[in-house]
Amino acid sequence: VEGYEDQEWLRGQLEGAGLVAFVPDGAVLPRSAGHLDTPLVGSSVVPFKSPLSLHVTFQCPNRGAVAGMGIRQGVTLIAGGGFHGKTTLLSALKLGVYSKIPGDGREYLVTTPSATKIRAEDGRSIVGVDISNFINNLPQKKDTGNFHSSDASGSTSQAAAIMEYLELGGQCLMIDEDTAATNFMVRDNKIQLLLPPDKEPIKPFLYRARELYDSLGVSSVLVVGGSGDYLDVADCVLLLDNYSVSDVTDRAKQVAAQCPASIPTLPKMLLPKPRAVEPHCLNPFLGKSKVLNQSTVSYMLQNEETPSNLDLSALEQIVEVGQTRFILEVLIKLSSERSPCGVREVLSRIDKDIEERGLGCVKDSSNWLCRPRLFEMAGAINRFRELKLSNNRF
Repeated sequence: VEGYEDQEWLRGQLEGAGLVAFVPDGAVLPRSAGHLDTPLVGSSVVPFKSPLSLHVTFQCPNRGAVAGMGIRQGVTLIAGGGFHGKTTLLSALKLGVYSKIPGDGREYLVTTPSATKIRAEDGRSIVGVDISNFINNLPQKKDTGNFHSSDASGSTSQAAAIMEYLELGGQCLMIDEDTAATNFMVRDNKIQLLLPPDKEPIKPFLYRARELYDSLGVSSVLVVGGSGDYLDVADCVLLLDNYSVSDVTDRAKQVAAQCPASIPTLPKMLLPKPRAVEPHCLNPFLGKSKVLNQSTVSYMLQNEETPSNLDLSALEQIVEVGQTRFILEVLIKLSSERSPCGVREVLSRIDKDIEERGLGCVKDSSNWLCRPRLFEMAGAINRFRELKLSNNRF
């Protein structure tokens, strides 16, 4: 209990310290297997050690002093060669929104509560999302200010996920280039020469990462192994070498100065307007709906004989099937709303109800439920293929 209290306290200190994450010295980040959440053991394990330039110490209420690496607000790159631990570090950071039990290896590794991993998601449904900050001038004059797709591409899905996240007030994006759409992340100089800007609808994340922080206060933590142009927009560059971390920011800035990226000036980025859901569209969850596994909810549409599935596999911070069960109960609860409800507004209300009344705020028998974050609850709504929005925006 004291360990949990300390980790919750530590997470609450990040913003005041100008940090988005903290990784304690001695942490064991790699897992024993891809399908297991137990720490790797053996002589090959390299315990985490902070670079001196990023070293910070916190005095926790119970444990006392905890020292390690502080990742500052802004744009942080995690660079390095293949298989040197970049994704392992980011995977640990994305789960730093949850406190760990003793023996996990990642105790006291914490990230800011809204930190969310974003990825490309080919084939997902998108309903009424303004992706014009990143994509416009599509063929056949398709409206990107109110974008709809039942079969999104990697780039449109990633743009939509970011804008949906900003709609919820998130403050820290996490992206791994391995699970991102390449054409959404970067356009190198040769492609820019071959394909003029007026022929390319996509404004890569590279062009917006700096503005996201400087103008909107949204930090980014990015794993990069092949996109060197990001050195031009980074506040901090971490290098993973044989699973050890060093701060190479100064050297990265020298490299960027020698070979600068071509980053155009774009129109000012605007936050999305809140969307309102028509509650009746969620009625399919009132019938024969059930949780099949951690990432899948089954439901039955009217006049259909076979069930449809709500795919939550891209929501990487759902870590327990009880969270998915809770999300289903939220969808059922929202279907009974009498009028259109703003996504952020109604889910923030449910989040507050959890604080005051516990998990029973959505279902009397809550023995098999676990608390998800607002971001995963909204992610489920946004991926529902029968989602309908009100014309009125909140």
